[in-house]
Amino acid sequence: MIAVIGTTVLAVQLYRAEVLLSAGHEGRPASCRRFPKHPCNLGAAGERAWTPIVVDEAVRVLRANGISVIRRPADFAGRYAVGAAAFIHFDGADKPCTSAASVGYSQASDAAAAARWRALYGRYWPFGFMPDNFTPGLRHYYAYRQVHAAEGSFVIEFGELTCPAQHAWLAAHLRLEGDVLAAFLAELIGKGPLRLSANSPRYGLHSRSGARP
Repeated sequence: MIAVIGTTVLAVQLYRAEVLLSAGHEGRPASCRRFPKHPCNLGAAGERAWTPIVVDEAVRVLRANGISVIRRPADFAGRYAVGAAAFIHFDGADKPCTSAASVGYSQASDAAAAARWRALYGRYWPFGFMPDNFTPGLRHYYAYRQVHAAEGSFVIEFGELTCPAQHAWLAAHLRLEGDVLAAFLAELIGKGPLRLSANSPRYGLHSRSGARP
């Protein structure tokens, strides 16, 4: 891809894969200086430690099932053509326990896939969901502009870290969160169901309180 700025011609790297996964806030604040147009948000307390765990588990499962994955931190350069993309976060609230899990997207056509994500994660997650795109950051996430995802591009918030009950559940189920994410993305690009998925013998069909870390 070639971008022309004034009389300067810049080559912009185009990356391709079946899935792109980004760990929210990972690499900050060190990366903020390189990407001054991005909001240098460090996330809720503990978020920078947890998003890489969830993303790395999802990447591991997807690659083990033969699915190509581009794995990125919070800030990254280039343009991307992928089947599906997910930017992983946890929420925080000034008043604890007033938020929950949520999902955001920039295209109305992604709403149906977002509903599938809520249905899948909701088999395990016991604290409910906020409305889709309930904050401007979910609807207008900066990385959407860099990624063309044929089957959908999403900001996924797994839950509210500032709520003690949600924090405890999330801490105990980080691998499960990654596995459910992998199952969702594989289905979205037509490569599911995965052997290690939300319906696999590893977790069975346990509902919310029965899921194991």
